[in-house]
Amino acid sequence: TPPPHHTSVSIGLSTLEMPLNTLVGAWKGSVGLCTTGQILSAGQWCSPSASLDPRLSSYGSGSTVGCLVRLDDDTAFETWDGVMVTAAVAFNVDGRPVAPPPPPPPAAEPAGEYGRGAAIPAGNDATMPPPQGQNGSEHSYGGSGSTAVSTLPLFVPREEELFPTLTLHSPRTNVTCRFCADDVLARSRAEIGAPPGATVFCVDGSVLFDEDTDELPSYPAGDALDDQEETDVSDDDDDDDDSLGS
Repeated sequence: TPPPHHTSVSIGLSTLEMPLNTLVGAWKGSVGLCTTGQILSAGQWCSPSASLDPRLSSYGSGSTVGCLVRLDDDTAFETWDGVMVTAAVAFNVDGRPVAPPPPPPPAAEPAGEYGRGAAIPAGNDATMPPPQGQNGSEHSYGGSGSTAVSTLPLFVPREEELFPTLTLHSPRTNVTCRFCADDVLARSRAEIGAPPGATVFCVDGSVLFDEDTDELPSYPAGDALDDQEETDVSDDDDDDDDSLGS
């Protein structure tokens, strides 16, 4: 009898700078949600909010994982490596948004040789701090009068694009990617953590939710959901990645 098979993957976003043999999230400008439920963002491991049962952020065979991202050029800030913008990232597992880790407590500024709060002289190999509120803590977004959505901030070079990225750890694991509105299983904004009033696009550019749509009709019996069942039966382990961008 063969030993039970354990599915191990990581699903997220990265720029073209990330080498293909790198775990998504381990490289700068990348983030990934692992099957353990932990998030790896720009090389830093973190766990979802303590208010969330860890079992709700972990996933495995037969799960559907989504990633919602919003790039905001208005958040641009200068660093020694060029201009960065903030990508607000939100994951969801099987129709449940994954709450990001809580913001860290504010750290006291060290009184170094340049004095407390003094500017770092040019030539130091350091990154200039991002604007207020962009120090790696929890973010939220949403239009005027809308419900704020908790997100994880990821700092990306302004000239770079983000791409849906998958890292496979385990053999004999198949992943189905759903990149257009007709294939995405989510039927409401609440399932993916999208704020009301914002247009949500799929990877191929098709619109999943327009500004006035909060829910979509359920799939007819025997239609898309049954197709998914048949796909799961065809292999021992099948994980689905539904990636969205707004």
